[in-house]
Amino acid sequence: MRKGENFVWDEACQNAFDSIKKYLLNPPILGAPVPGKPLILYIAAQERSLGALLAQEKEKGKEHALYYLSKTLVGAEVNYSPIEKMCLALFFAIDKLRHYMQAFTVHLVAKADPINYVLSRLIISGRLAKWAIILQQYNIVYISQKAIKGQALADFLADHPIPSDSKLCEDLPDDEVFLTEVVEPWTMYFDGAARRSGAGADIFLISPKKHMLSYSFALAELCSNNVAEY
Repeated sequence: MRKGENFVWDEACQNAFDSIKKYLLNPPILGAPVPGKPLILYIAAQERSLGALLAQEKEKGKEHALYYLSKTLVGAEVNYSPIEKMCLALFFAIDKLRHYMQAFTVHLVAKADPINYVLSRLIISGRLAKWAIILQQYNIVYISQKAIKGQALADFLADHPIPSDSKLCEDLPDDEVFLTEVVEPWTMYFDGAARRSGAGADIFLISPKKHMLSYSFALAELCSNNVAEY
């Protein structure tokens, strides 16, 4: 507003004010994941702290937060290289959010690719070997950082970590609305037999859709009927 001009509260001002009130009265809350859609994991690593945001795109171009994480580095962790701290942020998130990671494909968004760093080493040992083994359990795909909104939240969490001695609440938000898919069990029949010429076993599997699979194999050592069966 220019000097000397009278202020006029018009319809545009009122609409903006109403929008602000509506936003403040309805703060964003953590949601439950929607089956069939990938999750998005943003991670950030600072000199002495880590941050992570787990989200999911539920509407076109609009992401909903599922979980916030932060951690203060302690001991030898402070001396990790920047890329190792990024790896630590990823595995910190995996450890705390395993129940999400195992059920969904995860798109990892970060300033560097910790997955490539771990898996591209010619010789790995110690913590790198441990991280490489853990990675095999999950379907995590690295995506180069494009938008900054989600990454900004991860950076904010890393800049404001919870103290290292604070107990992290691991209760799932709104766990009563989580969708649990009940999968019908498979049926298995098995038997074994032993003779002087050798021993073998048969396994017969029936899927929930009545598909049948059979396997037969010989045992390398002579044994009794009971051992062959079990």
